[in-house]
Amino acid sequence: MDQHVVGCLQATLSPDEGTRRQAEDELRWLFRASDGGLSLARIMLSPEVALDQRQMILLSKYIPQHWSRLSNTFEEPITPLEIKAQIRPLVFSGLSDSQSKIRSASAFALSLIARYDWPEEYPDLLDNLVGLLAHGSPDSVHGAMRVVAEFVKNDLSEDQLLPVVRDLLPALLNILGNPQLHSPSTRASAVNVFRQVVKMLEIVKDEHPQAVRQALEQIGAVWFSALQQLLATDAALELSQSWESIGIRLEIFRTLTFFQNSFPKLLTSSLPTYLRLSIQNLAALLPSFQTYYLSTDPSAPEPPSSTADVGFVAPKMDLDDLACAVFDFLTPVVRSAKLADILVQNEKAGEEMLSLIDLEEEWLDDLNAFIQDEDEETDLYALRTEGHDLVGSLIDKFPRPVAEALQALTLRRVEESAQARQAGQADWWKPLEAVLALLGGIADDIRNLLEENKAAQRPKSFDVQYLFDNVIPGLLDRSGDADTPFLQGRAFVFASQYSSLLPEPLKIKYLATAVSALESAEISVPVKIQAVLTIKNFCRHIDASVLKPQTGKILSLLIPLLPQTSSETLYLVLETIRATLSLDKELLTPESIPQLSERVYETWLTHSTDPVCTAIIEELFESLSSLPQPVITSLINHLSPKIALAISTPVTDETVHLPSEAIQLANSLLLGRSGPLEASLIGDVTTAVLGVLVGTDDMDTIQHGMIHLTHILTHCRRDAEGNNGIVAIFHLLARFLAPNFSESGGIFVGELIMHLFRKAGPTMGPVLPDLLRAVVQRLATAEMPSFIQSLVLPFAYLFGTEHTVSTVDLLSSFEVDVSSAGRKSGLEIVLLAWGETSDTITGSWNIRVSDLGMAKLFTLADERLNRVIVRGDLIISETNRNSKSISAIMTRSRTKISPNQYTQIPFPLKALKLLLKDVQNVGSKGGGGGKGKGKGKDVELDEDDGDDEWDDDDDPLGDTNAVGEFDYLSSWIDEAGVGAGAESDAQDDDADLKSDPIAQIDLGQHLSDTLRACYTSNINGIHGMIEGLTDLEKGILKGVLTL
Repeated sequence: MDQHVVGCLQATLSPDEGTRRQAEDELRWLFRASDGGLSLARIMLSPEVALDQRQMILLSKYIPQHWSRLSNTFEEPITPLEIKAQIRPLVFSGLSDSQSKIRSASAFALSLIARYDWPEEYPDLLDNLVGLLAHGSPDSVHGAMRVVAEFVKNDLSEDQLLPVVRDLLPALLNILGNPQLHSPSTRASAVNVFRQVVKMLEIVKDEHPQAVRQALEQIGAVWFSALQQLLATDAALELSQSWESIGIRLEIFRTLTFFQNSFPKLLTSSLPTYLRLSIQNLAALLPSFQTYYLSTDPSAPEPPSSTADVGFVAPKMDLDDLACAVFDFLTPVVRSAKLADILVQNEKAGEEMLSLIDLEEEWLDDLNAFIQDEDEETDLYALRTEGHDLVGSLIDKFPRPVAEALQALTLRRVEESAQARQAGQADWWKPLEAVLALLGGIADDIRNLLEENKAAQRPKSFDVQYLFDNVIPGLLDRSGDADTPFLQGRAFVFASQYSSLLPEPLKIKYLATAVSALESAEISVPVKIQAVLTIKNFCRHIDASVLKPQTGKILSLLIPLLPQTSSETLYLVLETIRATLSLDKELLTPESIPQLSERVYETWLTHSTDPVCTAIIEELFESLSSLPQPVITSLINHLSPKIALAISTPVTDETVHLPSEAIQLANSLLLGRSGPLEASLIGDVTTAVLGVLVGTDDMDTIQHGMIHLTHILTHCRRDAEGNNGIVAIFHLLARFLAPNFSESGGIFVGELIMHLFRKAGPTMGPVLPDLLRAVVQRLATAEMPSFIQSLVLPFAYLFGTEHTVSTVDLLSSFEVDVSSAGRKSGLEIVLLAWGETSDTITGSWNIRVSDLGMAKLFTLADERLNRVIVRGDLIISETNRNSKSISAIMTRSRTKISPNQYTQIPFPLKALKLLLKDVQNVGSKGGGGGKGKGKGKDVELDEDDGDDEWDDDDDPLGDTNAVGEFDYLSSWIDEAGVGAGAESDAQDDDADLKSDPIAQIDLGQHLSDTLRACYTSNINGIHGMIEGLTDLEKGILKGVLTL
C-alpha cells in the first residue's frame, strides 16, 4: 500500500489535469482504508522516499478527518485503536528526523493527536516529550519544542495543566540556560512556552487561587533569576555572534510585560533591576540600530536576515521589534513611585530612547509608512509610537522633572543640529525632527502641564514659545530646500499640535502657510501631505472663526487629491475633508453639493474593497445627512440613482462585495435623519434593496438590507395611495423566517418585525396571527443567541402595549413541535427564550422595549405565566464554587464533564429577578434603591496592583446592604440611560425613535413604580417570591420599597 500512496503522491504533481484529479481521488479513497494513516506515517519517515514527496504526506489533514469523532471535520471511518497505537510512536520518532521540515510536520501531527488522546489514550506523551527535551539531540529538542509550542495552545484542564507546570518547565529552563547546545530560536521558544503556560495558570487562578499562587512563587523565582542573568549579558556581543539572539531578549521582555499586567506583585521587588537592565540593553544595541537602520551612507550594511523557522518564535524579529518590546514593558513600569529616583536622575535613559526611535530612513522609502506612523488612531505596533507612549507615561507620573529634562534635551538637539548642518552632515536634520516628533506626540500632556503651571502661578516647565520664536518659522520658510522635506513637514504638524497656545495672529499665519504649501507647485509631496495633516489638526485645536475664511480654499485643494492618493494618504485627505466640513457646513449649497458628493462617491467606488476607506466615507455622508433643506435633498437626489445601481450590480468574483457596501453607504445617509425621506431615496435605493434581498445569499447584504428596511420603516410616510412599502417588506419575512435560512443572515429580522408593528398599526391585524406563529416556529429551532434575542423583540414590544392579554391569548392558542421536548405552547417557547436572553439584549431602544414589556407582563395576573418554568440561578457546585463570577472561564474538557446547572423557576419569579437587575443598572432619578447615580460616595482607592481578584474573602453577595462592584458601574450610567449596555449607539441618535412615546418614559422611575405597586397589592403573589431572591436582589427590592 505504501508504494501505491507514493505513486499517487507523484501523480498529483503531473502537469496533466486528468492525472492529477485521478490521483487526488485515489488518495481520498486511501485515507478511508483502515491502515491508510499508518501508511502515511511510514512514508513520511522513510529515508528511501524523496524529501519532496515526504513533505506532501498530509497527516495534518488525515488526523482531523479520521482520528476522533470530537473533531469538527471528522469523517467516517475512524482510525482503529490498534492502528493509532502504531502511528503514535512513528510520528513521535519523526521529531528527531534530520530534516527540519519533517520534524515540523511530525510535531504538528503529534500536537493534533495530543489534542484528542492526551492524557487518557496517550498517557506517556508528556513524559516522552520531557525526556526528549532533557536528553535528546539538538534536532530532537527542536522537534519536541515544536510539539510543546502547539501543545500549550490547546485548552487544558487543571488536571492536565499541573503536570505541564511540574515536569515541563524545568526541562525548558535547562534548554534556555544551555547556549552551547541549543540554537537561539529554540531557547527563545522555551521562554515563549513558559509564558503560554503561565497564561493558562492565569485562566484558572480564580478557581484555584492558592495553588496557582504557590506554583508561581516556586517557578517564578528560578525563572526570573535566569531571565535577569540573560539580560545582563552583553547584548551587542551576543548580537554580533548571532542575529537570532534578538528573539531571546524579545521573548523575555514580552514575558515580563505579561507578568507586569497579570501578576505585578511577583515583579515588584525586582523592578529597579529590570529598569536598569532595560536601559542597559537599549544602550548596548543603539550603535547596531544606528548602523543598520538610520545611516544614510550608501555603504551601510543591511540588517541580517533571520534563519529561524518562520513563525516558530515570532513572524518578525528585528531590533525595532525588540525596542518596541522594551518600551511596552517600561510604559506601565515607569509609573511606579518606587522608580522615581532612578528615572528622574538618569537623564541618559531619555537620550538613548530618543535616539532609538528615530526611523526616518523607512519614511524616505515609503510615503504611506510616513503617514501611518503619524496617524494618532493607528494600531500599528510602531517603534516611534511605543517610544512616545513611554515618554507620555513618564510625564504623566513625573510631570515637572520630565518636562525640564525634555527642555534641556530640546535645546541640546537644536544646537547639535545647527552644528551638524554647518559641518555639512547630510543627516543634520534628523535629531531635530525626532525631538519635534516626540514633543508633538505628547502635546496634550505638555499643554495640560503648562495650564497647571499657569493656574498655580509657577514658572513654565517647558518653553514651547522658544521653538516658535527661534526654530519653527525658519523651518516653515524652507520652501526651496528639497533635502529636508520631512523636517519642514514636521514643523507644520508641530505648529498645529500646539496651535491652541498661539496668539490668534500666529494661528492665522501658520494656517495660511499650510494652505499655501498645499497649493504651491514647488512644494514636495511629503510636505504637502504634512500640510494636510496640519489642517486636520487645526480643525481640532482652533476656533471655527479662525478657520472659516480658509475653508472654501482648503476644500477646493483637497478634493482634487482624492483620485491621486491611496491607502493612508487617502484616509488622511478624506478625514481632513470631513473635519473641514464639520466646522463650516455653510460651504455646501444645493449647487455645490453634487460636485463634492460625486468626487467622494467615485472615491468610494474605486476603493470599495478597502474597509477603512469605506468606513470614513460612510462617516462623512452620515455627517452630511444632517444638512438642512434643500441641500440634503440635492445630495440625496444626486446619489440615489448611483447607489441603487451599485446595489443592483450583477454579482461576479470582482463585484461580490458591492451590493453590501452600497447598502451600508445608503444607510449612512439615513442615520440622524428626521421627517419624511426623499422620494428618490425610497424609489431608487429602497426598491433596489428589496430587489436584491429577494434572491441574494450573501449574509452581509442581507443583514445590512434588513437594517436599511428598518430605517425606512422608522422614517417613511404613506404615499398618496396610503402605501409605505410595508406590504413589500412583509413578503420578504417568509424567506427570512424559513427554517433553512441562515441565522446570522437573519440576525436583524426581529427588529424589522418590531418596527413593522410600530408603523403598520391596525393594518397588521389580519396577518398578525400567522406572522407571530411563523416567528415562534423559527424561535423553536433557533440556536444563535443574537438571533434569539432578535426574535423575542416583537413579542416584548407587543407585551408592553395595550395588546398584552391578546398576545398571551394568541401564543397560548397553538403548539409547536420542539425536537428535543415534544410539543410546547407558543407562550412557553417565547418566555423561555426571553428569560434566557433578556439581560444580554443590545441596543438602547431594544433594551428599553424589553424592560417595558417585562414590567407590563409581570403585572398580569395570569396563571398561564406561572405554569411556564424557565432557567433560574446558577447552582453552586464544587466545580464552580471558587469562581468569583458565574461567567468564569471553563475549559473545554471540564465543561463536558461538569456542565453548569441552574434552578428551575416560574416565569414571574424570573421576571422579578430581571426587573430588579434592571432597576439597579438604570440609575434613574427615582429608582435603583440607593444604587443609582449620585447615591454612592467617592472611594479612596489604593494603587492598583492587579491582584484584587485574589482576595479570597471578597464576596459581593454576602451583605444586602453592602456596596457591590456593580453599584459603582451603575453610577456611571446617565440618568436618562436604559440600563446595562446603554452606552450611546445608533438607536440613541435616531430621531424617529427619540420622538416615540416609549422614549419619553423615565425607565428607572417606571420600573420602580411598577415594583412598588405590585408589592402593595401583592400582584402575582410577589410576597411569596421573596424567598426565591438572592441576598443582593432582596437588598435592591428593599431599596426600591423604602424610597
